[in-house]
Amino acid sequence: MKMVKSLLLGSAAGLVAVAGAQAADLPVKAKPVEYVKICTLYGDGFYYIPGTDTCLKLGGYVRADYGWNTTGARTPHYSGSAGAQDRTVSPYSTRHRLNMQIDTRTQTAYGTLRTFTSAHLQNENGEDTTNASRAFIQWAGFTFGRTASFTDPPGSMGDSGFRSIFQTQNQSDTGANGVNQIAYTWELGNGMTLSVGADERRQRGIFNASAGSLAIGANPNNAMFGTNPGPTSAGQHPGPWVAYKVNQAWGQFGVAAVANHLSAVNYTATPGIAGYAPTAPCIQQPGTTWCGYPKDEWGWAVLSGIEIKLPWIAQGDRIGGYFNYGVGAPRFSGGSNLASPSLYGSGNTVALGWITDAVFLNGTGFEQTTAWTAAAAYEHYWVRNFSTTVYGTYTDMSYSDTVVNGRWFCGGPGAAAQGNVNVPLASTCDPGFKYWTVGTHTDWFPVSGFRLGIDVLWVQIEPNLTGPVTLARFQNRPQGVYTVEKEGILAVAARAQRSFPAGGE
Repeated sequence: MKMVKSLLLGSAAGLVAVAGAQAADLPVKAKPVEYVKICTLYGDGFYYIPGTDTCLKLGGYVRADYGWNTTGARTPHYSGSAGAQDRTVSPYSTRHRLNMQIDTRTQTAYGTLRTFTSAHLQNENGEDTTNASRAFIQWAGFTFGRTASFTDPPGSMGDSGFRSIFQTQNQSDTGANGVNQIAYTWELGNGMTLSVGADERRQRGIFNASAGSLAIGANPNNAMFGTNPGPTSAGQHPGPWVAYKVNQAWGQFGVAAVANHLSAVNYTATPGIAGYAPTAPCIQQPGTTWCGYPKDEWGWAVLSGIEIKLPWIAQGDRIGGYFNYGVGAPRFSGGSNLASPSLYGSGNTVALGWITDAVFLNGTGFEQTTAWTAAAAYEHYWVRNFSTTVYGTYTDMSYSDTVVNGRWFCGGPGAAAQGNVNVPLASTCDPGFKYWTVGTHTDWFPVSGFRLGIDVLWVQIEPNLTGPVTLARFQNRPQGVYTVEKEGILAVAARAQRSFPAGGE
């Protein structure tokens, strides 16, 4: 019995040993590796980059734009060669864009460290272009890089406001392509912020009305028809600003004050006002350091805007607008993209005007330009995914009595006769103008993030200059006498856009 028991125990032990050896040889199921881990710190769409404590969010959009009587980035045909309205101008334009966005965030002892980039790859009218519209770092209250300016007021007509497909031209809105800046922001609580900083300079040029030649187009500094006067600006100077904003359940409000540094290159050899006599070296070498220059000055602008939600009318309804005013800073108070108008009408009629930050003659200081803009919009949702927006904008661009009465743009005392524009003495030589728009767009959102929209816009130019003018040949428009009148143009644009989750700004 003892022998049998020993044999049984030994056999069992052997079986256990063999089974253990076979089990050790089998592959062990590894613990699952969590390659993608959701990051809940910053909202939906963020994931941890594997092996780091940095959260990442990808996004962007694909956009298709089609326009009639528009050029460039949905710019109405009111200026430059497009204003000729002849057979050199193509009324139809297209732009197709891919936008890619990357948003990263990491917690630090001084708050969130954030980077955000947004790049456009697009084809416009058959030409490929790229643009880094955003590339900035935010940390401990600071913002470094390219972003929408913190001075942009709420209530704009663009993508960051009431979503007009057009660039209405006369709004201080850097949302489309951004601006280089440095800023610091204080969080005041309850949705309020106070920011200070400086943007890259936004100028429309400074015009030396003494420079030029009687020969048509001989000097690009002439106040040429269809182009902005200049250039005579000296160097780059950052524009300091301060901005206050409120964003709460009822809507948002913002106000900002900006300064615009004005500096010009040297005087030319042509004498300016009576009593100014350039030295002989300046006559021999005009535009050099022998000639002197106008004393630097500062222009300024105040930008304000508001947007109010109206849920008691319909969910999503809102009303808003902005008001900007400035002296010597028309790219803020008159619009980031507004250009000198040159719109031909039927027969021998034309609407024209010029935009500058300031004007001077040899031997004088600056005469700064005044501009103000007002705008309003209302968006109504007929159903939760179908809305209509109506909007309007108005800009007044004006020059000082010294410039107007002295005929600085028309060859008055000390001023040069301008190359391709001849204004007779019987006419009022006022380069200012009024620019206004009225439009409406209707949008359908069949699914979240997908927009189909159509926008109709009327643009009106009302020149301050009166009487007939003699113009040089412009595109296919012949040289001759034209009557200055109010002119307008109707433009239409359509958009299809699919957006996918993005960090935004």
